[in-house]
Amino acid sequence: MVSSYKCEADPGTTDARLRKKLFCGKYDKSERPVKNHNSPITVYAHMDLQNFDFNESLQKLFLNVWFALRWKDEYLTWNAMEFDKIEQIVIDSEDIWLPDLMPYSSNNLDTSCTTPKCQLESDGTVKCVPACEYHSICESDFTNWPFDRANCTLRFGMWVEDSNQVNFVVNSTNAGANDVNTHNQWKIVASGVKTHDTKMPSPTNENTTYPTIVYNYVLERHSGSHCASLLAPAFVIISINFIAMWLNCERRERLFMLAGSIFIHFTFIENLYWQIPYNGATVPSFLIFFRDSLVLTVLLMASTVMIKHLSLKTVEPPAVVSGFVVVLTENQLGQMIFGQDGSTSGEPTPENGHLNNAPAEDNSGDTVVLVGEDRLESDAGGSKKSVGNSGAYKMVAHVVDKCLYIGIVVIYTLMVLALIPKQYK
Repeated sequence: MVSSYKCEADPGTTDARLRKKLFCGKYDKSERPVKNHNSPITVYAHMDLQNFDFNESLQKLFLNVWFALRWKDEYLTWNAMEFDKIEQIVIDSEDIWLPDLMPYSSNNLDTSCTTPKCQLESDGTVKCVPACEYHSICESDFTNWPFDRANCTLRFGMWVEDSNQVNFVVNSTNAGANDVNTHNQWKIVASGVKTHDTKMPSPTNENTTYPTIVYNYVLERHSGSHCASLLAPAFVIISINFIAMWLNCERRERLFMLAGSIFIHFTFIENLYWQIPYNGATVPSFLIFFRDSLVLTVLLMASTVMIKHLSLKTVEPPAVVSGFVVVLTENQLGQMIFGQDGSTSGEPTPENGHLNNAPAEDNSGDTVVLVGEDRLESDAGGSKKSVGNSGAYKMVAHVVDKCLYIGIVVIYTLMVLALIPKQYK
């Protein structure tokens, strides 16, 4: 294939005379520009990223780059002294051999990328720097959302010449430059490039390898606004649950606060639904945290009703329950956790290994202090037993409530450590 240069025109300038010498001879742009056809031509490639955009719904990274290519054309050389010391000229890439390097993910490229202007030097060095727009397919892991990252890969390959004919040499990109990382939501935190040979079957059943260039970009989300709108309310909701569980189970404010917490959970989860990307196989741990917190809050509300019902029981508590409460409250640590004197104001105190409301009395051989015995004087003996047993169950309910509070603190601590996302360092 002969060059499209108008060779029949009479050159009127030194530049035109030089171009006629180069392109009106036996130059064929369809052949590799090496005189020894057993040797591969070395092409140096460098991608200079100008700006980018990331589409979360499509999981695609759109890149605007300057893709610099450099190689030596052994058939396009001249002596600069014979042409008024002209060292270099600008030529159309349509008139010379070009490596048929194309991205695998982009098919519709504009002419500025496929047919750029190139610079030709007297020693045959060709430099082409087309301005191109590519897109790459990305893989996102939303587990650590909103501190998530996207891994994007852009592949280039040769379509005609194989690895024995063309050899690519690449270097790193400038993706980390400050003037490039100007996106309002994403930042490129890492970039890399490598070359390898891709095996492709041929009609002769011989595995032919083709040179491939792979560019990789790691994007990280700017999460400042998410910290203000998501993380802070999360800790507020936890605080509401802690305050509610600290209140006495018999107070109505506790149920009101837990009911309000459930409503806030539903509202917050709905807000997350509209912010979290729809695609991807991973579930954000932040969403799992609020799901588990919602279930936990419902269980706390049900437990509050059960504990309140327990404190109102008037039957005699089982000996095992009474003994367990005594073991928990008779030591100094139990008094610190469950109350200074083992109870709150007006609640029974474990004395002498029993739960009762009566002060300690001198026990003789003929006197036995019964569990649940009360000081209240009454003509009906059953009335005294009823009051004493009610006080005993209040103590049991108080101990169960405090144990539940400690359990909630431990569970939420583990949930925060395991499920609240953390920013990459």
